[in-house]
Amino acid sequence: MPDNDTNITADRICKYYHLWANPVDRIKAPLWRQISKTSLVPGPIARMIDRHATRWGREVRALDDISFQVKRGETFGIIGRNGAGKSTLLQILAGTLTATSGVTRVEGKVAAILELGSAFSPEFTGRENIFIQGAIFGLSKMEITARFDEVAEFADIGEFIEYPVKTYSSGMALRLIFAAQILLDPDIFIVDEALAVGDVYFKAKCSRFFEEKIARGMTLILVTHDLSTVKATCSRTLLLNEGRQVFLGDSSRAVSLFHELHNKTNGAEIGADKIEPFSGNVSLPGGADPRNWDTDDEVGSREAEFVYCEILNAEGNPCLNFSMGECIFVRLYVRARERVDGAHVDFQITDAYNKVVYGVSSYIQDNPYKNLEPGNLCTCFINLGERLGEGEYLLDVQLRLGDRGDSIAEHIIHRVGSIAAIHVRRQGPRPPFVGSADLGAKIAWD
Repeated sequence: MPDNDTNITADRICKYYHLWANPVDRIKAPLWRQISKTSLVPGPIARMIDRHATRWGREVRALDDISFQVKRGETFGIIGRNGAGKSTLLQILAGTLTATSGVTRVEGKVAAILELGSAFSPEFTGRENIFIQGAIFGLSKMEITARFDEVAEFADIGEFIEYPVKTYSSGMALRLIFAAQILLDPDIFIVDEALAVGDVYFKAKCSRFFEEKIARGMTLILVTHDLSTVKATCSRTLLLNEGRQVFLGDSSRAVSLFHELHNKTNGAEIGADKIEPFSGNVSLPGGADPRNWDTDDEVGSREAEFVYCEILNAEGNPCLNFSMGECIFVRLYVRARERVDGAHVDFQITDAYNKVVYGVSSYIQDNPYKNLEPGNLCTCFINLGERLGEGEYLLDVQLRLGDRGDSIAEHIIHRVGSIAAIHVRRQGPRPPFVGSADLGAKIAWD
């Protein structure tokens, strides 16, 4: 049962669609079913008619047994590949679509940006649409007038607010649609990919708006393909795949599992208890046990895998605490269980707020790939440089094959999230720069 701090509850939500072989069957099936329900039709014959009518089409499950709760003031992410059921779920939460089965409880006023432009009439001006939207929200003309200037200022589209919406660019339409939601002063804000078309200034304005409202208890439901935003802003994330609930929990873990869904093949994962003795010329430092990390954020087919990670200073000694300006090196130990041709290594550094600071792949750098032989242990060396700013950082690493063309691996062999933490201290009383990294900028007068 939901408690007083919960304002969204989804309990075993299912949404089914029936696809018909041809338009005539859409009419015939309900007629046959209506006939079967009459008292003149014997039971066995009625059941036969019902089964026959069902065969005229097929049932597609857009959502299948989805359950979760969202707390007040929480930022909740929903991710998944195209067709996973994300938009269908949001429409059910927003009340614009009815679930086939299950129970949805939404407490409070809901503002939703589900499809860009769907909320406004293209023939009316921006001003007229704002008043129409306010009336839909149940506000009086006086209340809308009192807040109109605030909405217009947030939209910041100038004189175009007096022009028909059909003359707007997608960015201008987004500004007005988003600004209109301010009228509602929502308890729950649902956003489905809409901010992807906004410019950097508008995105920054929206981020500030969300931060202020969330601090006051507003709940944000966010659907986006920008996985770094999910990791940085969402306290929990729901991962959907083909209408089913794959994972619900930590956002970093959800993102790792999302990456795995993009693999061409998914081999069976191999647990730590099945790691066999090493062979080859490379040995682990000091005979250390493999897998010297605490995280369980691991995915991949595991034909090969990381078994040990070292963070080193410029002298080659193990170190996790550095001063600004010191070089940081990473040595990864990789062991193959099967032959792997063309393996590449990726890494990504995130800050304490899960925002990506830097990341790169040997594939992108056109570095030589590595062919791995079964049973052999080899090492990969990464130079992180000396430009990290003061702060706490986490390192994610990935062993991969190929690239889909959008920097996402064609196949993930082994991915470990938060394999190591790195602490960078301030150097001297005043740091030479602010931020996560030193870009080496110089300032000069003419």
